[in-house]
Amino acid sequence: MVGGGDRRMIWIYQTFHFVFLLASVYSECVTQVYENTYFQGGDLATVFTPSANYCQVVCTYHPTCLLFTYLPATWTEDPEKRFSCYLKDSDTEMLPKVDMEGAVSGHSLKQCNIQISACSPDVHIGLDMEGKIYDVTTADSYQRCQKRCTNDNHCHFFTYASETFHNASFRKKCFLKHTSIGTPTSIKVLDEVVSGFSLKPCQLSEIDCKMDIFEDQEFSGMNITSFFTPDISVCQTICTYFPKCLFFTFFTREWQIESQRNLCLLKTSTSGIPEALTSRENAVSGFSLLNCRRSFPACNSRTYTQMNFLGEELNVTYTKGHRACQQVCTDVIRCQFFTYFPLQDSCNEERKCECHLRMSSNGSPVEIVHGPGTISGYSLRLCKKKASTVCMQHSARTIRIVGGTDSSPGEWPWQVSLHMKLSRQRHLCGGSIISNRWILTAAHCVMSRKNPNIWRVYAGILKQSEINEDTPFFKVEEIIVHPQYKYAQTGYDIALMKLDKPMNFTDLQLPICLPSKEDANILYTDCWVVGWGYRKEKGRVEDILQKATVPLMSKEECQARYRRRRIGDKVICAGYDAGGRDACKGDSGGPLSCRHEEVWYLVGITSWGEGCARPRQPGVYTNVAEYSDWILEKTSELAKKVSVLAEKTLAKSSVTILQDPRKENWRRSLEINNYTIKSPYIIHEQSLASSNRGSTVTLHKSGETASDLFHTSQAQLKCQDQRSYHLIPLDSACLDCCTRDVTWCHMD
Repeated sequence: MVGGGDRRMIWIYQTFHFVFLLASVYSECVTQVYENTYFQGGDLATVFTPSANYCQVVCTYHPTCLLFTYLPATWTEDPEKRFSCYLKDSDTEMLPKVDMEGAVSGHSLKQCNIQISACSPDVHIGLDMEGKIYDVTTADSYQRCQKRCTNDNHCHFFTYASETFHNASFRKKCFLKHTSIGTPTSIKVLDEVVSGFSLKPCQLSEIDCKMDIFEDQEFSGMNITSFFTPDISVCQTICTYFPKCLFFTFFTREWQIESQRNLCLLKTSTSGIPEALTSRENAVSGFSLLNCRRSFPACNSRTYTQMNFLGEELNVTYTKGHRACQQVCTDVIRCQFFTYFPLQDSCNEERKCECHLRMSSNGSPVEIVHGPGTISGYSLRLCKKKASTVCMQHSARTIRIVGGTDSSPGEWPWQVSLHMKLSRQRHLCGGSIISNRWILTAAHCVMSRKNPNIWRVYAGILKQSEINEDTPFFKVEEIIVHPQYKYAQTGYDIALMKLDKPMNFTDLQLPICLPSKEDANILYTDCWVVGWGYRKEKGRVEDILQKATVPLMSKEECQARYRRRRIGDKVICAGYDAGGRDACKGDSGGPLSCRHEEVWYLVGITSWGEGCARPRQPGVYTNVAEYSDWILEKTSELAKKVSVLAEKTLAKSSVTILQDPRKENWRRSLEINNYTIKSPYIIHEQSLASSNRGSTVTLHKSGETASDLFHTSQAQLKCQDQRSYHLIPLDSACLDCCTRDVTWCHMD
């Protein structure tokens, strides 16, 4: 391990309307994407995006979009419609599917329990994202062009013409662009150009962050639009996320013009600053916070007394208290805000009072009326802590010891030391705890040492010198290497170790979360590499666990450093051009840990590099997000077995029933090796005992007899013969025969 330091994790939503975020929600998370499919009808708007994923992000942040259809670059019927992103809505949350070659359709991710970041660091080679060109400069690379866009108040996206562009007068030119909605007006295929978005939403702008609030002052500028908001905080948040808003003025509830009370005016100017400041009593002004290098949450959990948020009435229900009303709004598909009426004449006999669920076309109230007896607020959907769906358990510890290279006890509780015990015992590689039975490491650490019996796993340790014969360790029951692994430089450098017994979590040993594929666009900026490896190329294993902060590097930059290797999506590169901080021998298999929204994710596995911390030779790490499905598949195989021989379902067979199954004990859920399984099948206790020898099985207390479940059409009946236990679909014909002793049960 070479070097140390700290870097804060930062991100911010893309510059779509903030009102897009105060949006209606989808009742269930549906991540499925439909190839060669077009959703018919329900059109809300059409925008242009460089990819289907970005189209889905736009739909997610639109106030009423539930579905989308995208026409990619390969669309042939009408070239002018390539890259079109059709945003759609439906009262039934679904639209007719029409076969259409090349089209891609999917759902909004509003209700998904995954982090959806609109920060888009990717660049698009060979695409010209069109918009209003307001500035043209010369730049040595597209990276410098993107940086200029990021550091320009007005820039939404850019196009860079390379030095081999066909028109010599445009070569190495950087075109800064903007539009009224922040997305391109069209996208064209064009050789030798690169396009991309501003990284201001990633909190990478170097422009001054203006957080001052100016009371009794009105900012002059070009008015963009206006919204009704309950206070200046919501007004400023809307300005922050509205594409063209640079500053704002808010009129308080004491403003002399009644129709303008609680009005939030979004403004801009050519210079980027207000044209003038005018003294206005009960006016408050401020700036967009988009340029700030810290996150400002879009969630607004506050409630406002004596305010009635007016909008389209979705439903009126009754709840006990305004917080319950707010929760109902959060749970209802289209509810964006609510008003609760606690007055006696608005309550029923159960002392539940009227809860009005409302929405609008832009996500904000169409009017705010002041008066006693009302409490209003917004949906709490944005306040939900969104974690990766692949995260098996969260680490609650967030304190970091910054500075230096030595780690502190419990600072990296997911780090393990992998020892190999042959003629002598020694630290060989690192690994990461991802659940109470699984360690994730590099394939090259174990490929030639696949005998589980030679490994010892030490968790919760800081110093190698503390390990002795009395130090507790875990044995390894099974080693799973990715089947496509050949050697580290060709990728697939990932392996799983299954522990011989479950691990008890403490402050010193905890799992790290796994990123999912949906997290691929997150721009991690607080990343650390940890291990006991060498501090220099010709060194030795360190005694104290070492740490170093390293910046992630784009795929294009990394490929330029390793021209003889192929740097694809399966790896991530990290390091400094000047060198000095990197992983080294002995760190292999250990974590590249990145913090996002106060949750630590295993973004990479230390894999390979040229030397250690050499200038312009970054470390190369296995991109864990690319293997999330494989990890889940392998670590869930036990859970699949617990589904009680589902793949052996009896289809045209005969079985003998030894006794009345109605009197037997059956289960629908159980725990096995600390996995909770809720099966669609009726599970028999004896089957679990016989088919999972060596596993820890705990049946849930809520047992049911077969007769309790016979009325359900989805029920499965377990029948026994002399060979094995089987699950068979239960129907009325089988029910008659299976309830008698020693009879045959024939399935159609």
